[in-house]
Parts: sequence; C-alpha cells; structure tokens
Amino acid sequence: MTDISTSGAPARVTWGEVLAIREFRAMVLSDGLSVLGDQVARIAVALLVYSRTGSAFAASATYACSFLVWLVGGPVLSVYADRYPRRELMIACDVVRAPLVALLAVPHLPLAAIFVVLALVGVLSPPFESARSALLPDILAGDRYLVGNAITNTVAQTGQVLGFLLGGVLVATISTSGALVMDALTFAVSAWVLITMVSSRPAPVDPQGESRGVLSDTREGFSYVTREPHLRALLCMALLSAACLIVPEGLAVAVTAELDGGPLAVGVLTAAVPLGFVLGSAAVLRVQVERRLRLLPLLLVIGSAPLIATPFIHGLSMTTLLWIAAGLGSALQLIANAAFVQAVPSHLRGRAFGLAGTSIMAVQGLALLVAGLAAEHVGARRAVGSAGAAALLLVLFVTRMSYRAEAPAQGVPDFARRPQG
Repeated sequence: MTDISTSGAPARVTWGEVLAIREFRAMVLSDGLSVLGDQVARIAVALLVYSRTGSAFAASATYACSFLVWLVGGPVLSVYADRYPRRELMIACDVVRAPLVALLAVPHLPLAAIFVVLALVGVLSPPFESARSALLPDILAGDRYLVGNAITNTVAQTGQVLGFLLGGVLVATISTSGALVMDALTFAVSAWVLITMVSSRPAPVDPQGESRGVLSDTREGFSYVTREPHLRALLCMALLSAACLIVPEGLAVAVTAELDGGPLAVGVLTAAVPLGFVLGSAAVLRVQVERRLRLLPLLLVIGSAPLIATPFIHGLSMTTLLWIAAGLGSALQLIANAAFVQAVPSHLRGRAFGLAGTSIMAVQGLALLVAGLAAEHVGARRAVGSAGAAALLLVLFVTRMSYRAEAPAQGVPDFARRPQG
C-alpha cells in the first residue's frame, strides 16, 4: 500500500525495481498461488454444497466459515508470528493446508466433514497472513515497502479474479474434485517457493525481554491496534467496505441460479468485485498521495450504491457490470491499508496485523451469514441490494467518525487483505 504520509513514493520507486528483488518475487508468487487456489476452491465447494442442498444459506456459509474462524485464530494464533521465525511459520501452514484441502476432494464427503475441514484450513490463515505481513517489511525497506505492498495486493486481487474464472471452468470441465486437488497443489508449490527462494530469519526479539503467555500477548496487540482514534476510524471504514462487498461474492452462486446461469457464469460473476478492485487500484495509485484520504467517503458510496440496483437487473452481463462498478469502491482498502510499519515495532507486527485482520474477517463472515439468511426469505438478488442500501445508510456515520479523528501520522496497519484458505 502507499503510505499516506509519504509524498511521491511511487514516483521514486518503480514496480520493476521492487520486483527485481528475488525474495519479494518469491513472496508475491507464494501469495498469488495461494489466492488463486483458494478462489478455485471457494467456487468448487460453494457449488458442491449448493448442488447437494439447494440452499443459498448453505452455499454462503462455506464462505462464512473461513472468515469466522478468524474470531479465534486471528487474535490468538497471530501471536505466533511474533514468537517464531516467520518464514518457517508460513511454510508450516502451507504444508498442513495442502493435505487438508485434498481431503475435500474425497467423493461423498459428509457436509459436516466439509465444514470441519474448511474451519481447520481457515484457522491456519491468521498465522500465515500475520507472518507474511510482518515479514514483508524485513524484505522491503522504506519506499520499496510501500510500492511492494501495492504490488502484493494487486496480485492478490488479480489472483482472485483469475481464480474465480478458473474455478468455474475447472468445475465445468474436470469436476469439483479436480478443482480441489488443484488448490491443494498450490499450497504445496507455495511452500516449495518459500523454502527455496526466501531466506530464513530469526524470530523477532522483544526488547523488554519479557516472557508472557499467549493471552497476554494477544491483549497487548489488541491495545496497540485500538488505542489511536484515527486507526479506529479508518478500521471502521475498511470494515464497512469489506462487509458490503463480500455479500455479492458469497451469493454469486445463488444469484447465478436465479438468472439461469451455469458454473462458468458463477466464476464470471464472482470475479466481478475483485476485477473492480484491480481497476480501482490502478486509478487510485495515480492520485497524489496527500489527496487519497479525501477519496474514502466517495469510495464507500461507489462500493455500495451500484449493488442496490441488483434486484432490478435481469441479465448476467448487466449484473456483472454493476458488480464491477461496485468493486471499484473496494480500492478504499488500498488507502486504508497503508502500512504503519515504521510505527509498529518488529516484535508487535504480527499481533497488530492479526488483530486488525480479525475484525475484517469476522465482519465479513457475519455479513455472509446474514445475507445468506436473507436470501432464503427474499431471494439472493434482493439480499445483495439490501446489503448495498444498508452500507450506503452507514456511510455518513462512518465518515463523521473519520473526520472527528485526528489526522494519522504514519498510516494504518496492513489489516484489510482478503482471506486465504
């Protein structure tokens, strides 16, 4: 992400210069592979569950499961990113997730077992993501980190677009099980890339030399994230945007069914919001750094208003265009996600990123469950429209909160990345 307090950073450091760093290329490749495989799995599992149950709630719950496990995994397991070597922790998470995802490819696996495996895979995302976020500043310093963070998020969103499209194609051509095997392979390749291309570094050292319990470390991280008014305000804006824009992704299977589309159409429709992010991010990075904070209220409106029209559109093409337009607003995360790595001591990074990330994932998971329940009663398209309307009503409240908070000096933590796993 681009630091809102650093003027002209992208002009001083180019993408090519940052991508020339071997370890960073490995981090981007590992992250991109995981995201790509995860989105393939999301499509495959959602279609599998929907085909068995015919329930929009059950299909959206497959998404919600991986988000809600952050309620436990985020605050507690992110502590380990500050206790153990971060590269090794990432490798361990990938090595465990690969066989777990492969289990989902077992034919006729009971639905209860599917949700248990999804929860186990999701629990490993917080320590992996916290370690990744905390390790990146050790690889990229200064302005290189700012540009590198923008590259990482753009690649992640592009991976989501391609993953959703690929997921629809794979399910339609090689079956749900084949798509899930592909996801398992991406975790294995990701671990191999980290082993061969990223150097091992020692675990961070607490300068106070204190030995505390996991819960004490968790409380310290929570206090760090919440003590500053401007961090709370920016987090609320990111929460609102994330909760609103996850709803169309979670209900894409059911919306496609209402519009008489097939698996490929599911992939296209699910990719719409991430594609909007990629386009919106390209536009936001062209705006002068000191003006980007002023875009946040506008991006909130852009992210919610187009969704309101979803119930009134009866074609897949127009619905996709509407959702791409809404996805432009998710570029808010690129601004709100400006890393305050300069203000976060190395020994606290994992907790700071993990705790803030938990808020995003939990809110997204709850939004998916509520939207899924609403879809059962009023239909999936009306549920998406209602989510857009609710978010639009809350824009004024969240914007007023941001104006009451003092202007940030260092930016905000890397908390708004989309989940993997």
